[in-house]
Amino acid sequence: MILTPLTQPLLADPEMRRLVEQSVPMPLHGHARPEQLAPLLAWLTSPENTHVTGQVVFADGGADAVLRGDGVW
Repeated sequence: MILTPLTQPLLADPEMRRLVEQSVPMPLHGHARPEQLAPLLAWLTSPENTHVTGQVVFADGGADAVLRGDGVW
């Protein structure tokens, strides 16, 4: 969950926030601000990135790991 003008009304409502946090748990530092992910996106699209291609990069505050659980690894 990225904190944007679109998502802020969802998170301002206590019931919706609870539903969002249940469906997308982010145990590592909570919801992200756009400026926290911008450096990653800038690097991934930069000339310095010469080898990362065709990958799924999770910048989800740990949500994928929590939702998949230990059995996947």
